[in-house]
Amino acid sequence: MKFLHIIILSACSLLIASEGVSAQITTLDFDTKTSPASPLGAGTDSGHYPAQATSTPIGSSHLLVREAAHWANYKKSLRNHSSQHMASAEELESAMMDFARYDGARIAKGWMADSALIALQTPEYFLGVRYWQNTYGRKAVLDRLHQNPMAAFQFPGAEQAQNAILRSGMKDANEIKLGGALFKEQAYSMQKQSWANKKQGGKSFRLDAIKLAPNSPAPLDNNDLQMLASSAMSLFNDPDISAAETSSFASNFSLGPSAALADTFAPGQDLKLAPGRSLTMAHILGMAALVILDDPQDPSNKDPYFQYWIDDPELRECIDWSRVHLRQCVSAGHFVFESSFCIAEHQLIDAGKCIGSITAGNKDPHQQEQH
Repeated sequence: MKFLHIIILSACSLLIASEGVSAQITTLDFDTKTSPASPLGAGTDSGHYPAQATSTPIGSSHLLVREAAHWANYKKSLRNHSSQHMASAEELESAMMDFARYDGARIAKGWMADSALIALQTPEYFLGVRYWQNTYGRKAVLDRLHQNPMAAFQFPGAEQAQNAILRSGMKDANEIKLGGALFKEQAYSMQKQSWANKKQGGKSFRLDAIKLAPNSPAPLDNNDLQMLASSAMSLFNDPDISAAETSSFASNFSLGPSAALADTFAPGQDLKLAPGRSLTMAHILGMAALVILDDPQDPSNKDPYFQYWIDDPELRECIDWSRVHLRQCVSAGHFVFESSFCIAEHQLIDAGKCIGSITAGNKDPHQQEQH
């Protein structure tokens, strides 16, 4: 067992070093007081497993679900406004103010929460965390994760969860940028309309409205909350994902990221994490792990690390820089149709680039201006 720990630690160190991460990885050589005498799959049967959860570890009121619902609202606004042909100054202004509700903090938290729910629905990761919980004990795994969130990369299945998150992130980024392209295309066609060539008044009022819009978030839809919570619980409620299944899976799954590194994906699907964004990904994986490790028998268990890990400073600052440029664009504009350019460039295209910057090869659109 000691030899296995050394192999796992070496593989994890190589993975982190290859990303240029300076944070020290947590050792897996747990204290013998918190780890069982023998690992799962070594002469144990399902009767030795902890009892399966009898209550719901994540519901519609959970922080991750509510923040992910804000992200769902953002994407609904995107699809709604991008599919419309703007026919009046009022419709154009409504779209701008609707998008203005989503500042850096709201988008960062919403995207982080949504990504954590994706990790929670990745079977390899779900089973990997469960395996480690059963092997070392819930408290020992939680302690290590709290001490250093980079330990989330050590869970079996972490690489699969990361790839699912990156693929989803690129899909969202491309959809947002496409919405921006549609608004830009409309801006050109609007110039032929008399209503769009009128001078835009109330500039000071509009700038204040953009600044204050995040204080009035769109209401969360109860159906969305229920759907997100149900999806997050899909593996918890899957009868095939049992304690015995966890053991069977893990016995055939090499521990640690070394196995994940050997996975091959179809061309174009193997996305890489951008340099310097490993802590963001660790926080996403860590939040999913906290849900899996939750103790349903203790309803007072509210892990404070959700609050600490759900923010992504890089994404938050990137979106807020776009908002600064949006206000500059509105301030410099004179005609109604110019609002469509402002929406296209600074509320959508830039936002899409901000979301996409988590993936290697996609730069923060404001990176050069900030340094």
